[in-house]
Amino acid sequence: MIKIRKDDDRRGPSNGPRKDDRRDNFTRNDRDDRPRRDDRSERPRREDRTDRPRRDDRTDRPRRDDRTDRPRRDESRGPRKFEKRGGGGRGKRDFFGNLPPRDEESFVDKSQAVSEHRFNDISDIDNQVLNLLEKRAFLIRKEGAWRKSRQKSLVDPKLEKLLRGSFDKHAGELGLDAKLTKQLFTLLNQFSLADIRKKFEGEGYKLAPRVEAVSASITGPRSFRFTRMLLTLAASSGAAVKLAPVTMNAPNKDLAKALKQAGAPISWDDDFIRNEGDRTLGFEGNMIFVGEDHFNFYMLLCLALGHAGRCKFTGKPALQLLDIATMNRVLPKLGARLVPMNPNNPGLPARLECGGPMDEEITLPGGIDPDFAAALTLAAWSFPGGLTIRGLNQTARERVAEAVDVLTICGIKATLEKDSVTVSDGIPVIEERPLLPLSVRLNSILLALPAMAGGSINIAGSWPKSDKGDRVLEQLRALGLRIDVATENIIATMEGELPESATITLGESEEMQPLALALAMKLGNATLTGELSETGAELLDRTGVAYEKTESGVEIKSGERSWEGTWFSPEPIWSMGCALAAYSVPGIKLENHGEVTSTWPEFWNFYNSLPSGKMKPKPVKETKDDTRRRIKIR
Repeated sequence: MIKIRKDDDRRGPSNGPRKDDRRDNFTRNDRDDRPRRDDRSERPRREDRTDRPRRDDRTDRPRRDDRTDRPRRDESRGPRKFEKRGGGGRGKRDFFGNLPPRDEESFVDKSQAVSEHRFNDISDIDNQVLNLLEKRAFLIRKEGAWRKSRQKSLVDPKLEKLLRGSFDKHAGELGLDAKLTKQLFTLLNQFSLADIRKKFEGEGYKLAPRVEAVSASITGPRSFRFTRMLLTLAASSGAAVKLAPVTMNAPNKDLAKALKQAGAPISWDDDFIRNEGDRTLGFEGNMIFVGEDHFNFYMLLCLALGHAGRCKFTGKPALQLLDIATMNRVLPKLGARLVPMNPNNPGLPARLECGGPMDEEITLPGGIDPDFAAALTLAAWSFPGGLTIRGLNQTARERVAEAVDVLTICGIKATLEKDSVTVSDGIPVIEERPLLPLSVRLNSILLALPAMAGGSINIAGSWPKSDKGDRVLEQLRALGLRIDVATENIIATMEGELPESATITLGESEEMQPLALALAMKLGNATLTGELSETGAELLDRTGVAYEKTESGVEIKSGERSWEGTWFSPEPIWSMGCALAAYSVPGIKLENHGEVTSTWPEFWNFYNSLPSGKMKPKPVKETKDDTRRRIKIR
């Protein structure tokens, strides 16, 4: 094959003539200054060279095997190249030259290294996403502050439309799922509207209680849900009522404000809520702000179903992400529909249109919020002919049972079956000063204190007669506590010692899981029935508790417990659960212990005063002296 040389101008600079140019100057036959092969007779032949010893005569040179002064190859240069891969030497290869398989230990080490490498890469990306998210929320919040200063809405519809179009376009170019990207855009906007979480700086709120026998008394907090349901019935029926003692936390106060927007003559103070009566609720044409509690919104929504017309509901960012599509699978059977006012948000603000014919029997679809079932049960007395609700699961049945108890106390006939409830129509009759029962979820934390440190505690208030309340008392009695229930108080006393192991069933209810975990940590060996939540698993990992998931639940094993760093509690009830767990795992540090104070103001004051339970007196408000006057001296 003939090779064609490129043009000379494409060649780089050369230090000398080309090979072809040298051949032009002289040929091989013209090299007369070099001797030809057949004329090299003067050079001796190989066998005639006697000045060099033959290979056989080199006896003074040591053999390779006898060289002891030099280190061997594997000693001086380390393992051979193929030995570094774990083969163990050339002789360990098989007939085809393949190395033997690596042992399990080296495989696990490499897998762990790869896993750590992936974690670092993904974690770096997550940090970048969070930093950009914080910057985006700041810019939108800044835009909202500027619009608010000019008496405009916080969100600019034109700007949001442009941003959404650009977001969807780029997401489509990247091949991302359209439904998920729409939900992601809505979530991104919620960060700018939600309350700013302050950057935590400090050592945290350390929980290290004194492990001494408890001898304390306290007035227990009343049930928040019972209080709100009774207030809703009184406002909707026009009954005059005063509810006390009441903890004026955010859910209670938000409901009182929302009912007042609907026309109820409601007033409140630090420890009571009063409805003057003689006036019922009116929803036609009203815009009602329901705060951020789902149950408050559901109760007002279901009460509005019995009023023909249109009204609007709005709330905080937590309700703007509420999926109201599932409720629209039920509302048409009740002559109503709920339409989001912002097509980009699945929840509030929304417009309710009602007034059509209502069925007297409905079946709840799967996946609907249990609180909606309870609110619908509570408002069913205002529907013509009442209502029968079917399709209740276990969680929904527990919530409906609370509504049935309130309706029964108010004279409304309500029958609860295994998976259904029937409520008759009528008018509630409410006492002017009704008795508010104790909160099972909060007071069960107090009742468990003797199990943690011994002693006794006396809680003033009426313990409710319900399935959930009975389960709590049964569980505490199984751990060795004596429970004395009276009309106006309940006493828990520790007798003997805790068992070495026990089965705790309270974890089957998610709201009772903090108490269940604290009891299990105190026992050492325990079995938690039910499904462990993500928060529960995180708390067990942070405390160093050894556990194993089984088909029936989680087995807690004995061992050392420890705590490092701080923890952001997702809910106040988890912070209270940590307060109990600190008896067996001292040193737990919380970042947001103040949220408990906004829910139950007396808790930390009482907890820090144990074992006596004698709390510091509340600060007295200063009263203004109206008799004073300012005198100008010239």
